[in-house]
Amino acid sequence: MDDISDAGGVAARIGFKYQDHVAASFVLDMIGDRRVVQVECETSDDITRILHQDDLEIIEYIQVKTTDRDKKWTSTELTERATKDSPTSLVEKSLLADKHQPCSRFRIVTRRSVNATLAALLDPLEGRTAAGQISVLAAKLKAKYPKTVSSNGHDLAYWAQNALWDVRSGLQQIESQNLQLLSRIAEEFGANPTYSQAKRIYSDLLLLVETAAAATRRNKSQKVITRVTILDWWSARLAEVRATAAATAKPYRIRGTSFFIEVHNVPYPLEKRQALGYDAQYERKVWRSRQLSQYLVSWLAELSLKASELAEIDQLNLKQKLDAGLATIRAQRTLNSRELLGESLLHAILRHYFGSEPVACKLFHRSCLGDRVTRNAHIVSNQQGDQLWLGRTYLLESEDERELLARIADDLCETLATEVLQEERQVIIQLREPQHLTSRSLWDAFGPGTPIDRLLEMLCIPVLIAYDSAVLGVGHSDDYQQRLKSEIAKFADRLVSSLPAQTAEVQVHIIFVPVEDLSVLVDQFEKEIGLA
Repeated sequence: MDDISDAGGVAARIGFKYQDHVAASFVLDMIGDRRVVQVECETSDDITRILHQDDLEIIEYIQVKTTDRDKKWTSTELTERATKDSPTSLVEKSLLADKHQPCSRFRIVTRRSVNATLAALLDPLEGRTAAGQISVLAAKLKAKYPKTVSSNGHDLAYWAQNALWDVRSGLQQIESQNLQLLSRIAEEFGANPTYSQAKRIYSDLLLLVETAAAATRRNKSQKVITRVTILDWWSARLAEVRATAAATAKPYRIRGTSFFIEVHNVPYPLEKRQALGYDAQYERKVWRSRQLSQYLVSWLAELSLKASELAEIDQLNLKQKLDAGLATIRAQRTLNSRELLGESLLHAILRHYFGSEPVACKLFHRSCLGDRVTRNAHIVSNQQGDQLWLGRTYLLESEDERELLARIADDLCETLATEVLQEERQVIIQLREPQHLTSRSLWDAFGPGTPIDRLLEMLCIPVLIAYDSAVLGVGHSDDYQQRLKSEIAKFADRLVSSLPAQTAEVQVHIIFVPVEDLSVLVDQFEKEIGLA
């Protein structure tokens, strides 16, 4: 029995796919180029483009060829007739498609390039001169078939002067180029599709092209893709991209601008402790109390809005969103302005200096355990891996330092109680949204059946203390930061030595923020957020 080959059918299918990808590229061009008003599939030629340029309507007839050979295209291959006495060569077929508007252009799209005899066709039309190399080719083609003339009266010399040879590699290369073009045009329209989104949009576009190519010629409208139609389709696709972007945006990637300067950073490796100090600095020898207050207000949107709400902020709803955040803060009677100031300080420092991801709205989450549950929870990625930071804040104004140290010790022990950590875990699970960053290793520790010991291994407790500084209280001096370092170092030593043994299993970061006058800062903060 004879062998049965399907090589011809496979080649034909590859050719159709190649032509569809080429057509898709011209449709994408039409989205970005207002001069192109229409792309037709399998009407006058394989692909036909209609352009409006300089008050003229120009029709471009496009032949797509996928013949497989090792050598480049030659003039012989271009002009070879299938039937000796009829205009059946590739160049003649291209010319004879010219049946409509008098201003015509031609394009041959192939996977193989051309040899020296046809090289002039590779030059862009606008870069050619009438007396250049193209004129030599034009004369040869006309001499070859002088009687071949289109319905518009154009001969092969006209074809050469107005034809472009367009070399495009295989299917994968064209698809890759088209995806890049799609992404670039989307960016120009103000959207940034992911790779998977771009692939889906491109698949939809190919389906449009395939449908147009397969439609019957008896209903030409189904074979035509107009710029008006494709722009409506494009707008709908980009709307889907933007909606998805809002649903999965990661607002916490932005760390914010620097305000403080770090003046102290001392580890206590044996005790798993670290002491840090941040200075708001002087401006023209005046401590920046008002500027600090305004800086903290700029973080309140993050403290009071969900991640999904933050992702929706744009230039049109920015004020509305910020007002909504402030309204939420004013409505919370359980949190006074002093506490809110402390939580805002800790939030700002963790976000900027540690690149943390906060658990949004935990500040206002009401738990059955009340104040035993922390209001500031953050995920921090560092050399130790992903960690959960559960923060505590304190304002030391008139309270005795020894009383404060005792209160901190009691609060830390309470934070580590099993029932509190279990509640913390449940709150974080409840408040987490798709817009949060992914922390695979940490999230594994949040499983309902996972022992709390796994969470303890990843736990760090930042303790922020904002206090009336004796150094800042006497005003500016050139060496004030050196004296601040000494003041913070002594304070840190006293606090570290006072921490109970029950807390030795977890890391504790002690963060000091010296303030010139806490009562003044609180008053300014209240006025900024409308609580005064």
